[in-house]
Amino acid sequence: MAAKPVRVPKTAELVADQIRRRIVTGELKDGDFLPPESKLVTSLGISRPTLREAFRILEAENFIRVVRGSRTGASVHTPRVEAASRYAGFVLQSQGARIADIYEARLAFEPYVAARLSEERPAGAVDRLREEILHLESFIEQEDFVNFMIGVAGFHRLLIELSGNPTLLFLSDMLQDIVARYQVRFLSRHQISIDEQRRMGLAGLRSFKLLADLVETGNVTGAEAHWRLHIINANKVWLSPSDGAELVNAFED
Repeated sequence: MAAKPVRVPKTAELVADQIRRRIVTGELKDGDFLPPESKLVTSLGISRPTLREAFRILEAENFIRVVRGSRTGASVHTPRVEAASRYAGFVLQSQGARIADIYEARLAFEPYVAARLSEERPAGAVDRLREEILHLESFIEQEDFVNFMIGVAGFHRLLIELSGNPTLLFLSDMLQDIVARYQVRFLSRHQISIDEQRRMGLAGLRSFKLLADLVETGNVTGAEAHWRLHIINANKVWLSPSDGAELVNAFED
């Protein structure tokens, strides 16, 4: 078998990896500044062009922000889900994923999250859910359905956050970015009366309140079954056959 050629990383890549590692491990915090170029060149034993190439790598990955001409060093940015979400959208769009696929994916983990939350019942979780429901009720009273829709997405996120699984929260946040852009397009295409938005909003709140009750009583099976039905019904609202067939669009409209 012919051996594959071994690629030796460039010095700039090794420097970028060293700085990246310090950011990811928390040694460098969000908002910190790297030392000025002159000090880094000396401490790392590299040339200024090599350092600037490393900076370009890290800046393209959103790990740092370089202000040209500034007396301070590059500012540090810790990894954010938005960057991964944006790229994930491009990947899904290139693979021909449909909006219906995104909504269906929620069924793979949100009912599980409801069951886990009911089983473990972390301290304060039910109180936080009820506080969020009261917040959503205020939007309906004000007929502020744009912020109500944003708040509903926040309720779903809170549910996953309270379950204590950071991996599921990350996946949910990535999908939500795609869903949010789709929902803006959906509302621009479909005129929904104030009365209908209020009816839908109140129905959603009743479902949220029932979930909070099931979590509070530790009804694991009931919480999972209820939230599965809730997601299925919500998907029907957002996905007509034509809308669901729409391909994922990762670009701003």
